[in-house]
Amino acid sequence: MSVLNRYRKPGGFLQLLQLVETSQPAKQEKLLQAIRNEDPDWADLVENKMINPDMVFSWDDETLTLIFESMLSRHSAILFKIQGDEFTGRVKNMMRAEKFKDIRDILEHMADPLEAEVISAKNHMLETVRKMDEEKVILLRRIDPNLDLSDAA
Repeated sequence: MSVLNRYRKPGGFLQLLQLVETSQPAKQEKLLQAIRNEDPDWADLVENKMINPDMVFSWDDETLTLIFESMLSRHSAILFKIQGDEFTGRVKNMMRAEKFKDIRDILEHMADPLEAEVISAKNHMLETVRKMDEEKVILLRRIDPNLDLSDAA
């Protein structure tokens, strides 16, 4: 049975892309290989359009602020904790005071997050980014023209 049949519909490419983006590395490789076996062009397109947490963390402070303000405060706190004080300082100065207060309150009582919590927070961030792009709150094609999905199948 074809892996890609269920994704060859309007919006299907984005669904497939998000599935691959939020999969653990081993599963991600298996998915990409299955896609490559069926359609090497789609596999290349998925790989070229994927976003990852490190990519997002490198974006400008204004974009990061919009993303973190849209996320659940607990997930934001987890990501701030793993990124460290310098990263937190970059973003907190642009955040709404009440949102950062929620995040700071969580950070003050948070132990080191478990790996599963970090994975969940990173996936939530990626899902938030895709949703914000879809709603045109942020425009991925302006951040990186290679991320534009208008040419995707």
